Amino acid sequence: MLLTASFVLHVLSAALWTGATLYVVYAVLPRATDGTMRPATFVDGAHRLLLITRWTGVVLPLTGAYMIWDLYTPLELLTTTTRGWLVLAMLSLWGIMNGLIEMGVLRMRREIDPDLGWGTYMAEGFPFEVVPESISTERLATAGRPYLLASGGCAVLLLVDAALLAGGVPL
Repeated sequence: MLLTASFVLHVLSAALWTGATLYVVYAVLPRATDGTMRPATFVDGAHRLLLITRWTGVVLPLTGAYMIWDLYTPLELLTTTTRGWLVLAMLSLWGIMNGLIEMGVLRMRREIDPDLGWGTYMAEGFPFEVVPESISTERLATAGRPYLLASGGCAVLLLVDAALLAGGVPL
């Protein structure tokens, strides 16, 4: 029962995160880059993606660690099987994607407040209330764009990895 609950929570959280990331990259970022979106609206979308990223930064490691403990004991199964390599790839992609989103949003926030410290950023994220009317959406989007695009690529790779694991496709 606990393994099933872990799978459900893991998949739902990962689906929310990859979906939100791809939505921001596909629908929100282009409108921000071309200036047709208000800065506060763009920042609100980026902040919500950040909150989802942080939620999954807790849920995915906890549920994933439990599944590894239950399904890949002895731990050599992680390095000697195709499924194990896929799990390790997923773990790596998760860490990279998490870091890219955090860095992208931090870069955007520092366009408004260059002296922003890491602790303040981690506590506040990027609430739209801090956005002055004078900032352009294009400037914010340009600062975060490379990181968000790369995180979108990681999201696609994570979905492919998950499909291979779910389908049991041997490589």
